[in-house]
Amino acid sequence: MTTSTKIKSFTKQVISVLKGDDAEATAQKVLRKVDSALQVQIASLTGDLISLEDNLETAKENLSLARINGGVLFTDGSGYISRLFSAKNKVTDAEEALTLHKERIAFLKAESAALDEEVDA
Repeated sequence: MTTSTKIKSFTKQVISVLKGDDAEATAQKVLRKVDSALQVQIASLTGDLISLEDNLETAKENLSLARINGGVLFTDGSGYISRLFSAKNKVTDAEEALTLHKERIAFLKAESAALDEEVDA
C-alpha cells in the first residue's frame, strides 16, 4: 500500500466520522429496514389469510342453515327474515374483509417488488 493510498483511506475514515453516514450508506440501511418490514408484514398477513377464508366459509354455511331455519319449524316470519338478513350480512362482511386483506397483501408485494426496480442515474 502506498502512502497516498493510506492517506486517502485515513482521510475517508476521518471524513466518515465527521460527517456521519454518507447518503449511500444511509440509503442502504433504509432499504434493508423497509425490505424487512415489508417481508415481515407480508408473511403475517399471508398467515392471517387462512383465518379469513375460514370465516367466509363458516358464514356461507351459516347462511345455508339460515335459509332452512336450521330445519326447525318457526312461527315468526319476521324473525326468520331477520336471521336470514343477518346471516347474509355476515357473508358480505367476511367477503369484504377477505378482499381487503388480499388487496393489502398485493399492495405490499408490489411495494416490495418496487424496491428491486432500477433507475437510470
